[in-house]
Amino acid sequence: MYTKNKIKEWLIKLSDAYEENKDYLTKLDSDIGDADHGINMNRGFNFVRDMIKGLDENTSISSIFKQTATLLIKNVGGSSGPLYGTFFLNASIVSSNKEELSLNDIAEIFNKGTNAIAALGKSKAGEKTMLDTLYPTLDAIKEFVSNNNDLTDDNLEEFKSSILTAAENAMKSTIDMIATKGRASYLGDRSIGYQDPGASSSYILIRELINVL
Repeated sequence: MYTKNKIKEWLIKLSDAYEENKDYLTKLDSDIGDADHGINMNRGFNFVRDMIKGLDENTSISSIFKQTATLLIKNVGGSSGPLYGTFFLNASIVSSNKEELSLNDIAEIFNKGTNAIAALGKSKAGEKTMLDTLYPTLDAIKEFVSNNNDLTDDNLEEFKSSILTAAENAMKSTIDMIATKGRASYLGDRSIGYQDPGASSSYILIRELINVL
């Protein structure tokens, strides 16, 4: 399903998407945060794009994910670098010794990555963070896996539609939440009415992953 070339394509398209949405993510962050999320994500994934383009053909999927994690941790400011870096580090672990990733592998990447982010950030769903996109997406993937052995030509569009709908609805659900983590938590009830920037950048990550299928 997800070959090495598909993973490379995903990361390059993701880098492009963060560049295209830099101002959008920064505006969301200016409403309730430090006004730098889009700038930081764009900068970090510019390094990822350059890394992908310079890769040796023999570089494994696991190594690609590990190098991505390292670049994000080093180059994305604030908490986003360690959090997104943690996601890709766990993706590296799940994909160890694999030449391609199945639907079950993708589910496990989201399972391990999302829970690791929660542990690192000492956070949980419902606190107006990236987890409010990631956990519902994980649930949607798990539900699809429980009903399907793997992706086929017959169920591919159903998979794409169900996961993207779940992720988008989850992202938008943060608008009505009160932030209890990070800079936004200082606003208390005044954080209601604003979409969380981390939930939004997580949606972009998921959208680009699904769209390369």
